[in-house]
Amino acid sequence: MVLGLGLVACTEDSAVNAVGGSGSQECIAAADKFLEPWEGLPTSLPASPPGRYTPLTKPVPAGGKAIALTTAIPSAQESSEAFIDAAKAVGWSAKSLNFDGSVPDLLAKFDQAIGEKPTAIWIQAFPAAAMQKQLDAAKAAGIVVGMASVVDQPQSYPGFAAVSNGGITIEEVNRLHAYWFMRDSKCAGNVAIFTLPFPIVEKGDQVFTDTVKQNCPDCKVTSSLIQPQDLGTPKTASTIVSKLQSDPTTKYAFTVIGNLANGVAPALKQAGVNDIRIFGSSPDAESMAALRDGSNAWWVNQNSVMQGWASFDSILRAVTSEQVQPDPGHYPLSVLTSENVSDGTEVPVVPADYQSEFRALWGMS
Repeated sequence: MVLGLGLVACTEDSAVNAVGGSGSQECIAAADKFLEPWEGLPTSLPASPPGRYTPLTKPVPAGGKAIALTTAIPSAQESSEAFIDAAKAVGWSAKSLNFDGSVPDLLAKFDQAIGEKPTAIWIQAFPAAAMQKQLDAAKAAGIVVGMASVVDQPQSYPGFAAVSNGGITIEEVNRLHAYWFMRDSKCAGNVAIFTLPFPIVEKGDQVFTDTVKQNCPDCKVTSSLIQPQDLGTPKTASTIVSKLQSDPTTKYAFTVIGNLANGVAPALKQAGVNDIRIFGSSPDAESMAALRDGSNAWWVNQNSVMQGWASFDSILRAVTSEQVQPDPGHYPLSVLTSENVSDGTEVPVVPADYQSEFRALWGMS
């Protein structure tokens, strides 16, 4: 499996200056070893097995219909748009139903979607336990439900049958972040996690924290919760700045998704808080601008567009195999730095020819 990483030439020196020295040599060696495979941006989907990116064993049924249930969070909207594009690539009709982020409205929209009798329904980030009645109703109606960004395991075919970018993937992503942070800080840094109240995010935070604690005795990890309704408002940046002001020894800010980092770098500068290394997952256009100008450090490109395509792929695998499709890991990831990120204003989707690769796997090339 070929994974992506571009090295920032000044990373080690700037990290040593930020934290004032080096930590355990054993920790540094472990981080270096872990990151050895991440030495170039991938040019294709991950080799499979152990991932799932193999040709479908049966043709995609014609005339399918897919519905994406989505919130107003920008990354979720982008994923839903990509999911719709992927469905249309195999000739299915597709649309999104927006809900306000609350469980009651999710359930209402889920009921509405079931009533439209689609082939498949897709949901991001909300746990299965919150909607078990609807999952049972979907199963009874012969509908396949796919989920992304959840720790749940699929239950049945039909019904809740497919997971992409789930628990295994979040472990891989946050272990990668942990070792990258340790190498960048010479195993002597303090990091503040700025997180969201979703089970998948909580799992990732725990993996990151445990990995750092197990390897880096000179590192400190703290965590601050941001409410989803505060995304895109000045309150988020203000919370992050206040936290970092309160502890001048913390020079790393782990913003778990790109939307959390919006406005943080200029707010820190205005507050006179310098030398903060901002990083995270699922970057957006603003994250990329900050990466390109050097005010963010790195981003694991758990790409929102890729989430839509990979999730539709998991649903197709459930539909054509008539079997559940748990998250196998080996999700298409890349690590972006100011050294390897492409020019422009968009978040790059890596590999660049992902659409043609998926179409080929689906027998549509």
